[in-house]
Amino acid sequence: MKIHEAIDLAAEALEDSGVPGARLDAERLLASELGKDRSYLLAHFQDSVPEPGAERRFFALITERRRGKPLQYLLGRQEFRGLEFEVTPAVLIPRPETELLVDTAVERLSQGNPTLADVGTGSGCIAVATAVALPRARVLATDLSEDALVVARRNASRHNVSDRIQFLCGDLLLPLTALGLEETLDCVLSNPPYVAERDLSALQREVRDWEPRLALVGGLSGLEIYKRLLPQALRFLKPGGTLIMEIGYNMQAEITQLFDAAWNLEGIRDDFSGIPRIVVAQKR
Repeated sequence: MKIHEAIDLAAEALEDSGVPGARLDAERLLASELGKDRSYLLAHFQDSVPEPGAERRFFALITERRRGKPLQYLLGRQEFRGLEFEVTPAVLIPRPETELLVDTAVERLSQGNPTLADVGTGSGCIAVATAVALPRARVLATDLSEDALVVARRNASRHNVSDRIQFLCGDLLLPLTALGLEETLDCVLSNPPYVAERDLSALQREVRDWEPRLALVGGLSGLEIYKRLLPQALRFLKPGGTLIMEIGYNMQAEITQLFDAAWNLEGIRDDFSGIPRIVVAQKR
């Protein structure tokens, strides 16, 4: 089978299954299976798929994509802030809007030798991208999932920041207790689970059926993790330290009400779609 025939057949099958961007997905999956980039496919459109095994594996990937498995899991990677990260079904797929959280941290911590925590690190994209951008920073990254931490450690190694990131398994900031780090952090970063239980069924199937529930659902209202994180952040931040969190769509009013007199709520930054997304607050 020629390359263009394989792509045409795969794209048609994906379109029939309601997969958006079907042709692009087909091209990316074939290029990945051949160990090439998409420009190779364009230059060799009339060539045959190099060997039968590649063709068979390619259509097996197409079958998985038709079932709704995210392209990033099939490729095993996702770009975040210009860096390539390994992703598996054990971790949430990094989103472009989360880059704004890292941007905010980098803007505030560019001076000195900051110590910061990334709560719910998942793939490690926030911790690693921040460590890459702030070469004098020390990062503590926590997650409840040991499987996620395995992926995060590999991503830290991939980007040569393993020596500056300590990965800890446990709930929110509690793993820092044994390290005696109360009132030592310059910054706490988090993109916590914030989907309300009632809203899970309405999510896109690629998210609902494939991404880890632990990284998605924040309880009945979606606010439960925030309610537990804020007092822990007060405990571990030094006076004047900063909390930077991502929030979900239409959560601004409810999140704002969680901050008491112990905090100076500096503001909420909109993402590229104009949605309030990043909360910035300073411990008084």
